Amino acid sequence: MKPVTQKIALEATPLNSGENAQFWCAPRFDGLECLAASFRTHVYEPHTHDTFVVGGILSGCQCYWQRGQQIFAGPGDLVFVNPFELHDGIPEGYGYTYRMTYPSISLLQKIAEDLTDKPQSGTPFFPEACVHDPELCQEFVEAHKSIQNRSIDLEAEEPLYMIFAKMLAKHGSFTDNITGSKDPVAIKRAREYLEESFMGSVHLDDLVNISGRSKYHLIRSFKKATGQTPHAYLTDVRVRNARRLLVRGTSPSETASLCGFADQAHLTRQFKSRVGTTPAAFQRSVISI
Repeated sequence: MKPVTQKIALEATPLNSGENAQFWCAPRFDGLECLAASFRTHVYEPHTHDTFVVGGILSGCQCYWQRGQQIFAGPGDLVFVNPFELHDGIPEGYGYTYRMTYPSISLLQKIAEDLTDKPQSGTPFFPEACVHDPELCQEFVEAHKSIQNRSIDLEAEEPLYMIFAKMLAKHGSFTDNITGSKDPVAIKRAREYLEESFMGSVHLDDLVNISGRSKYHLIRSFKKATGQTPHAYLTDVRVRNARRLLVRGTSPSETASLCGFADQAHLTRQFKSRVGTTPAAFQRSVISI
């Protein structure tokens, strides 16, 4: 996502009763998307991001499946999702409040290079999906608030940068671990085709021709490699590109058309199930100038 400038201290976006979500971007952090939210009933469908997801739980409990296990994240827990890692999200009990960031691969690579004082050939990653670290979680929350409530100057930049560095140093790994690098060539071709062809209609026969696999083996191999069926992966690709267009000011209806959705209602359903709010509400929160 290209860096954007937007207003600070945005109004909370209402969801269901008792729920809210605020989005904003930090341009000086490679267009870093930030989220502060409280959910009681909202459920995230299984999905992936092309960025990292790094955040902390303030209150309540979030239940989610990631890396083949069910995780319960509560106050003081840091949560980590590596790029293209399948996960969902379900409120447990009375729900939860959390703060999240979505740092790009290039941003964390740069921070990893600063930490190690050498070029990084691969992508840093977080071996654990959830760690209990109340002290670092509180530092993250304060840094997160600082870039929400004031202009992004040195006073606000420094704490967030140092928090990412501390997280990588304490809970990250610098072993070459680029997600998807071990996919079979056939699956890699299918993924690339989906990422390039999301704007139009995509058919199973197209993927068969690209991959050289039978339909049955393609679907099974694709899910084994990515955790998703080709259709679910394509929907994620479309939602990710919809986010970029919405940030740039493209209307939700035009975004739906450009990203291969049947109509705006189709975009809204899929977008909310993955992002936590509707395209229109997301766009109102993330205002580019």
